[in-house]
Amino acid sequence: MSSWIDTLLDLAFPRLCLMCGKRLAPGERHVCATCLGALPRTNFHLISDNLLEERFRGVIPVERTAALFFYQKGNPSCEIIHRLKYAGKPDIGVYFGALLAREAAPSGFFRDIDLLLPVPLSRKRMRRRGYNQAEQIACGVSQVTGIPLSADSLARLHDNPTQTRRNRQERLANTEGLFGVEHPDRLQGKHILLIDDVVTTGATLRACAEAVCACSDVRISLLALGCTAG
Repeated sequence: MSSWIDTLLDLAFPRLCLMCGKRLAPGERHVCATCLGALPRTNFHLISDNLLEERFRGVIPVERTAALFFYQKGNPSCEIIHRLKYAGKPDIGVYFGALLAREAAPSGFFRDIDLLLPVPLSRKRMRRRGYNQAEQIACGVSQVTGIPLSADSLARLHDNPTQTRRNRQERLANTEGLFGVEHPDRLQGKHILLIDDVVTTGATLRACAEAVCACSDVRISLLALGCTAG
């Protein structure tokens, strides 16, 4: 019955690929098979000395880093992040979080990770958006790996202006002291995977990691859907 309903709904409201805009075939979700294959993957989970790890080297002791694709201005893959954040489509985050987890798991990326911590959203943006996109990505990762996630262990202490159109130094200053740990006992002695939607300068994840590092005996790894190449 549900397949017939899905077929009728697809006829009335055709599902379109986020990247190319073409109609999705049955079984395809969010992006078509062609665009999924053309996604500019980073494969950071296979490279220990990668571009994302370099952004935190000497600043935060990061064990592993992973990102699904390069976030490049003008590339159709940017629409994935845009729709996730601004089109009221939390299921996009779950889908691509699960996709990244399935692709990274065989490499041992998730080995001995104890807890998933999504970057918290400001209260203002949470009210407007209705969900935290980083938490949706973490849900997808958790579904595949079975690693529990904690959405309330890390808190945003105050709202900060948007990071858009800020340079590296302005982004670092904009996130200084922005996050705090609500339940340090949950994190003590654990390997934490911090999760965000997209990494540019790394200022937001750096601020989160600094807050987590204040806990006793923690290890930190990082994961995002998108990552800029420069």
